[in-house]
Amino acid sequence: MAILERILAMGITGSGKSYQWLKTAEALLPTGARFRCLDTDNAIPFMLDAQFPHLKPENGGNVYVHQAASWPDYKLGIDWLQRKPISAESLKELEYLEPDVVKDYKEAKINPWDWTIIDMVDNAWKTVQAYFVGEVFGEDPGDYFLMVRKEIEAGLRKTKKGEMPKSTITEGLDGWRDWGVINKLYDDFILPVVYRIKTHVYATTKVERINRDEKDAELLLLFGDLGVRPAGQKALGHQMHSIFLFIPGKDRWYITTVKDRGGKDGSGRGYFNKVPMNSFFLQYLVAKAGWEIPQKQ
Repeated sequence: MAILERILAMGITGSGKSYQWLKTAEALLPTGARFRCLDTDNAIPFMLDAQFPHLKPENGGNVYVHQAASWPDYKLGIDWLQRKPISAESLKELEYLEPDVVKDYKEAKINPWDWTIIDMVDNAWKTVQAYFVGEVFGEDPGDYFLMVRKEIEAGLRKTKKGEMPKSTITEGLDGWRDWGVINKLYDDFILPVVYRIKTHVYATTKVERINRDEKDAELLLLFGDLGVRPAGQKALGHQMHSIFLFIPGKDRWYITTVKDRGGKDGSGRGYFNKVPMNSFFLQYLVAKAGWEIPQKQ
Protein backbone atom coordinates (compact mmCIF):
# COMPACT_ATOMS: atom_id res chain seq x y z
CA MET A 1 0.00 0.00 0.00
CA ALA A 2 2.29 2.76 -1.27
CA ILE A 3 -0.42 5.39 -1.48
CA LEU A 4 -3.37 6.46 0.60
CA GLU A 5 -6.71 5.88 -1.09
CA ARG A 6 -9.25 8.68 -1.48
CA ILE A 7 -12.40 6.90 -2.68
CA LEU A 8 -15.88 8.29 -3.31
CA ALA A 9 -18.72 5.79 -3.84
CA MET A 10 -21.81 7.46 -5.31
CA GLY A 11 -25.19 5.91 -5.97
CA ILE A 12 -28.85 5.74 -5.05
CA THR A 13 -30.13 4.04 -1.92
CA GLY A 14 -29.58 0.30 -2.01
CA SER A 15 -26.62 0.33 -4.41
CA GLY A 16 -24.17 -1.22 -1.94
CA LYS A 17 -22.05 1.81 -1.03
CA SER A 18 -22.00 1.19 2.72
CA TYR A 19 -22.15 -2.57 2.47
CA GLN A 20 -18.95 -2.68 0.44
CA TRP A 21 -16.84 -0.70 2.91
CA LEU A 22 -18.12 -2.88 5.73
CA LYS A 23 -17.11 -5.95 3.71
CA THR A 24 -13.69 -4.33 3.25
CA ALA A 25 -13.45 -3.85 7.02
CA GLU A 26 -14.30 -7.53 7.37
CA ALA A 27 -11.60 -8.53 4.90
CA LEU A 28 -8.98 -6.39 6.64
CA LEU A 29 -9.90 -7.40 10.19
CA PRO A 30 -6.85 -9.72 10.44
CA THR A 31 -4.50 -6.82 9.65
CA GLY A 32 -5.51 -4.71 12.65
CA ALA A 33 -6.76 -1.88 10.43
CA ARG A 34 -9.34 0.30 12.16
CA PHE A 35 -12.32 1.75 10.31
CA ARG A 36 -13.42 5.04 11.93
CA CYS A 37 -16.79 6.07 10.57
CA LEU A 38 -18.55 9.41 10.81
CA ASP A 39 -22.12 8.26 10.19
CA THR A 40 -24.49 11.02 9.08
CA ASP A 41 -27.75 9.11 8.56
CA ASN A 42 -27.83 6.63 11.45
CA ALA A 43 -27.55 3.64 9.12
CA ILE A 44 -24.31 1.97 10.18
CA PRO A 45 -25.31 0.88 13.71
CA PHE A 46 -28.29 -0.93 12.22
CA MET A 47 -26.11 -2.62 9.59
CA LEU A 48 -23.63 -3.67 12.26
CA ASP A 49 -26.37 -5.15 14.43
CA ALA A 50 -28.12 -6.91 11.55
CA GLN A 51 -25.31 -8.01 9.24
CA PHE A 52 -21.90 -7.38 10.79
CA PRO A 53 -22.08 -7.84 14.59
CA HIS A 54 -18.56 -9.32 14.53
CA LEU A 55 -17.20 -5.92 13.37
CA LYS A 56 -18.36 -4.14 16.53
CA PRO A 57 -15.42 -3.42 18.90
CA GLU A 58 -17.21 -5.14 21.78
CA ASN A 59 -17.04 -8.35 19.73
CA GLY A 60 -13.42 -7.92 18.72
CA GLY A 61 -14.26 -5.95 15.57
CA ASN A 62 -12.59 -2.97 13.94
CA VAL A 63 -15.44 -0.53 13.12
CA TYR A 64 -15.85 2.56 15.32
CA VAL A 65 -18.87 4.78 14.68
CA HIS A 66 -19.55 8.40 15.63
CA GLN A 67 -23.06 9.57 14.69
CA ALA A 68 -23.40 13.14 13.41
CA ALA A 69 -26.79 14.85 13.32
CA SER A 70 -25.89 18.50 13.95
CA TRP A 71 -22.95 20.57 12.77
CA PRO A 72 -21.28 20.47 16.22
CA ASP A 73 -21.43 16.66 15.92
CA TYR A 74 -19.56 16.88 12.61
CA LYS A 75 -16.87 19.13 14.11
CA LEU A 76 -16.49 16.82 17.09
CA GLY A 77 -16.12 13.89 14.71
CA ILE A 78 -13.37 15.64 12.77
CA ASP A 79 -11.53 16.35 16.02
CA TRP A 80 -11.78 12.64 16.88
CA LEU A 81 -10.53 11.58 13.47
CA GLN A 82 -7.57 14.00 13.63
CA ARG A 83 -6.79 13.38 17.33
CA LYS A 84 -7.34 17.04 18.13
CA PRO A 85 -8.12 18.11 21.72
CA ILE A 86 -11.71 17.41 22.81
CA SER A 87 -13.19 19.15 25.83
CA ALA A 88 -13.82 17.17 29.02
CA GLU A 89 -17.55 17.91 28.72
CA SER A 90 -17.72 16.55 25.17
CA LEU A 91 -15.67 13.50 26.13
CA LYS A 92 -18.04 12.79 29.00
CA GLU A 93 -21.02 12.96 26.67
CA LEU A 94 -19.25 10.76 24.13
CA GLU A 95 -18.34 8.29 26.85
CA TYR A 96 -22.03 7.88 27.57
CA LEU A 97 -23.18 7.71 23.93
CA GLU A 98 -20.20 6.15 22.14
CA PRO A 99 -17.74 4.54 24.58
CA ASP A 100 -15.88 2.74 21.80
CA VAL A 101 -15.13 6.07 20.10
CA VAL A 102 -13.70 7.50 23.33
CA LYS A 103 -11.60 4.38 23.90
CA ASP A 104 -10.25 4.63 20.36
CA TYR A 105 -9.55 8.36 20.83
CA LYS A 106 -7.64 7.84 24.08
CA GLU A 107 -5.78 4.62 23.34
CA ALA A 108 -5.16 4.23 19.61
CA LYS A 109 -2.82 6.10 17.31
CA ILE A 110 -3.70 6.91 13.72
CA ASN A 111 -1.96 4.50 11.36
CA PRO A 112 -1.71 4.72 7.55
CA TRP A 113 -3.36 1.31 7.18
CA ASP A 114 -6.47 2.56 8.98
CA TRP A 115 -9.54 3.88 7.16
CA THR A 116 -11.58 7.04 7.63
CA ILE A 117 -15.19 6.57 6.51
CA ILE A 118 -17.65 9.40 5.90
CA ASP A 119 -20.95 7.65 5.31
CA MET A 120 -23.25 9.94 3.31
CA VAL A 121 -20.88 12.88 3.05
CA ASP A 122 -23.49 14.85 1.08
CA ASN A 123 -25.47 15.35 4.28
CA ALA A 124 -22.69 17.63 5.53
CA TRP A 125 -23.55 20.26 2.90
CA LYS A 126 -27.18 20.44 3.97
CA THR A 127 -26.30 20.36 7.67
CA VAL A 128 -23.83 23.23 7.50
CA GLN A 129 -26.44 25.39 5.72
CA ALA A 130 -29.00 24.57 8.41
CA TYR A 131 -26.47 25.42 11.12
CA PHE A 132 -25.64 28.75 9.45
CA VAL A 133 -29.30 29.75 9.13
CA GLY A 134 -29.95 28.89 12.76
CA GLU A 135 -26.93 30.81 14.01
CA VAL A 136 -27.32 33.90 11.82
CA PHE A 137 -31.08 34.28 11.47
CA GLY A 138 -32.06 32.61 14.74
CA GLU A 139 -34.69 30.46 13.05
CA ASP A 140 -35.31 26.86 12.20
CA PRO A 141 -34.10 26.48 8.57
CA GLY A 142 -37.44 25.06 7.45
CA ASP A 143 -39.35 27.98 8.93
CA TYR A 144 -36.89 30.50 7.51
CA PHE A 145 -37.05 29.24 3.93
CA LEU A 146 -40.82 28.84 4.15
CA MET A 147 -40.99 32.55 5.04
CA VAL A 148 -38.73 33.40 2.08
CA ARG A 149 -40.90 31.28 -0.23
CA LYS A 150 -44.04 33.07 0.92
CA GLU A 151 -42.41 36.46 0.33
CA ILE A 152 -41.40 35.41 -3.20
CA GLU A 153 -44.94 34.24 -3.95
CA ALA A 154 -46.35 37.50 -2.59
CA GLY A 155 -44.02 39.52 -4.80
CA LEU A 156 -42.09 40.93 -1.85
CA ARG A 157 -38.76 39.53 -3.07
CA LYS A 158 -37.34 40.18 -6.53
CA THR A 159 -33.98 39.68 -8.19
CA LYS A 160 -31.82 42.68 -9.08
CA LYS A 161 -33.44 42.54 -12.52
CA GLY A 162 -36.89 42.77 -10.94
CA GLU A 163 -37.74 39.14 -11.73
CA MET A 164 -39.16 36.40 -9.52
CA PRO A 165 -36.26 34.40 -8.00
CA LYS A 166 -35.78 30.90 -9.38
CA SER A 167 -34.42 29.46 -6.13
CA THR A 168 -35.70 29.95 -2.61
CA ILE A 169 -32.33 28.82 -1.20
CA THR A 170 -30.33 31.25 -3.32
CA GLU A 171 -32.70 34.10 -2.54
CA GLY A 172 -32.67 33.35 1.17
CA LEU A 173 -28.88 33.47 1.40
CA ASP A 174 -26.76 36.35 0.13
CA GLY A 175 -24.19 35.39 -2.47
CA TRP A 176 -21.45 37.63 -1.12
CA ARG A 177 -22.04 37.61 2.62
CA ASP A 178 -23.45 34.16 3.31
CA TRP A 179 -22.16 31.53 0.89
CA GLY A 180 -18.52 32.42 1.52
CA VAL A 181 -18.98 31.74 5.23
CA ILE A 182 -20.94 28.54 4.58
CA ASN A 183 -18.22 27.25 2.25
CA LYS A 184 -15.53 28.09 4.82
CA LEU A 185 -17.39 26.17 7.52
CA TYR A 186 -17.78 23.23 5.14
CA ASP A 187 -14.10 23.38 4.14
CA ASP A 188 -13.11 23.16 7.81
CA PHE A 189 -14.89 19.81 7.79
CA ILE A 190 -14.00 18.29 4.41
CA LEU A 191 -10.43 19.48 3.80
CA PRO A 192 -8.92 17.65 6.79
CA VAL A 193 -10.64 14.47 5.60
CA VAL A 194 -9.34 14.76 2.05
CA TYR A 195 -5.88 16.22 2.64
CA ARG A 196 -4.72 15.96 6.25
CA ILE A 197 -5.87 12.69 7.79
CA LYS A 198 -3.11 10.16 7.12
CA THR A 199 -5.34 7.15 6.57
CA HIS A 200 -7.21 5.72 3.63
CA VAL A 201 -10.52 7.53 3.04
CA TYR A 202 -13.79 6.10 1.73
CA ALA A 203 -16.81 8.39 1.46
CA THR A 204 -20.31 7.63 0.26
CA THR A 205 -22.84 10.01 -1.25
CA LYS A 206 -26.16 10.00 -3.01
CA VAL A 207 -26.43 11.22 -6.61
CA GLU A 208 -28.44 14.04 -8.12
CA ARG A 209 -29.26 14.89 -11.70
CA ILE A 210 -27.12 17.47 -13.49
CA ASN A 211 -29.18 20.56 -14.21
CA ARG A 212 -29.68 21.51 -17.85
CA ASP A 213 -28.27 24.97 -17.15
CA GLU A 214 -25.13 23.65 -15.43
CA LYS A 215 -22.10 25.69 -16.51
CA ASP A 216 -19.28 24.09 -14.50
CA ALA A 217 -17.03 22.78 -17.29
CA GLU A 218 -15.04 20.41 -15.05
CA LEU A 219 -18.18 18.94 -13.55
CA LEU A 220 -19.70 18.41 -17.00
CA LEU A 221 -16.48 16.85 -18.31
CA LEU A 222 -16.33 14.40 -15.42
CA PHE A 223 -20.00 13.53 -14.92
CA GLY A 224 -21.79 14.81 -18.03
CA ASP A 225 -21.98 11.42 -19.74
CA LEU A 226 -23.57 9.88 -16.64
CA GLY A 227 -26.23 12.56 -16.30
CA VAL A 228 -25.74 12.54 -12.53
CA ARG A 229 -23.16 13.91 -10.15
CA PRO A 230 -22.31 13.37 -6.47
CA ALA A 231 -24.88 15.08 -4.27
CA GLY A 232 -23.66 17.81 -1.96
CA GLN A 233 -21.00 20.46 -2.40
CA LYS A 234 -19.77 20.56 -6.00
CA ALA A 235 -16.04 20.48 -5.21
CA LEU A 236 -16.30 16.98 -3.72
CA GLY A 237 -16.05 15.32 -7.12
CA HIS A 238 -12.78 17.11 -7.85
CA GLN A 239 -11.21 16.43 -4.46
CA MET A 240 -11.41 12.64 -4.37
CA HIS A 241 -8.91 10.58 -6.37
CA SER A 242 -11.14 7.63 -7.24
CA ILE A 243 -14.86 7.91 -7.91
CA PHE A 244 -17.24 5.05 -8.61
CA LEU A 245 -20.90 4.92 -9.52
CA PHE A 246 -22.61 2.02 -7.74
CA ILE A 247 -25.72 0.79 -9.55
CA PRO A 248 -28.37 -1.52 -8.11
CA GLY A 249 -29.77 -4.31 -10.28
CA LYS A 250 -32.48 -6.91 -9.97
CA ASP A 251 -30.30 -9.49 -8.25
CA ARG A 252 -26.84 -7.92 -8.12
CA TRP A 253 -24.91 -4.66 -7.94
CA TYR A 254 -22.88 -3.07 -10.72
CA ILE A 255 -19.93 -0.67 -10.62
CA THR A 256 -18.73 1.94 -13.11
CA THR A 257 -15.52 3.95 -12.73
CA VAL A 258 -15.98 7.70 -13.07
CA LYS A 259 -12.33 8.58 -12.52
CA ASP A 260 -9.30 6.89 -11.03
CA ARG A 261 -5.56 7.24 -10.61
CA GLY A 262 -3.75 7.30 -13.93
CA GLY A 263 -6.77 8.02 -16.10
CA LYS A 264 -8.30 5.98 -18.90
CA ASP A 265 -5.19 5.69 -21.10
CA GLY A 266 -4.12 2.40 -19.55
CA SER A 267 -1.20 3.77 -17.55
CA GLY A 268 -3.10 3.56 -14.28
CA ARG A 269 -5.75 1.33 -12.80
CA GLY A 270 -8.20 -0.20 -15.21
CA TYR A 271 -11.73 1.14 -15.36
CA PHE A 272 -14.99 -0.65 -14.61
CA ASN A 273 -17.85 -0.23 -17.06
CA LYS A 274 -21.03 -1.45 -15.39
CA VAL A 275 -19.31 -4.59 -14.17
CA PRO A 276 -21.20 -6.92 -11.79
CA MET A 277 -19.81 -6.30 -8.31
CA ASN A 278 -19.56 -8.89 -5.58
CA SER A 279 -16.58 -7.59 -3.63
CA PHE A 280 -15.15 -4.07 -3.93
CA PHE A 281 -12.19 -5.23 -1.89
CA LEU A 282 -11.28 -8.12 -4.22
CA GLN A 283 -12.36 -6.58 -7.53
CA TYR A 284 -10.86 -3.16 -6.97
CA LEU A 285 -8.38 -2.97 -4.10
CA VAL A 286 -6.79 -6.35 -4.84
CA ALA A 287 -7.24 -6.75 -8.61
CA LYS A 288 -6.69 -3.14 -9.68
CA ALA A 289 -4.94 -1.34 -6.82
CA GLY A 290 -2.56 -4.19 -6.06
CA TRP A 291 -3.45 -4.87 -2.44
CA GLU A 292 -2.57 -8.25 -0.96
CA ILE A 293 -5.21 -10.53 0.48
CA PRO A 294 -4.58 -10.64 4.25
CA GLN A 295 -3.87 -14.01 5.75
CA LYS A 296 -6.07 -15.12 8.62
CA GLN A 297 -4.17 -15.42 11.88
